[in-house]
Amino acid sequence: MSSDTHPEQVDDPRAKWRKLPPEPARYVEETQVDGGSSNYTVPTVDPAQDFIRLYGG
Repeated sequence: MSSDTHPEQVDDPRAKWRKLPPEPARYVEETQVDGGSSNYTVPTVDPAQDFIRLYGG
């Protein structure tokens, strides 16, 4: 049986268990956001505290 020669579609008994999920009530559009280096920042460092951390107080 070829796929293009079916004058009337017959329900396949093997496919009775297949059911599609219900359609969503609303659609949410997803947009891709390209990350850049401006999204990642280094926290500010107090030079005095950095000196104490490195060399002791």
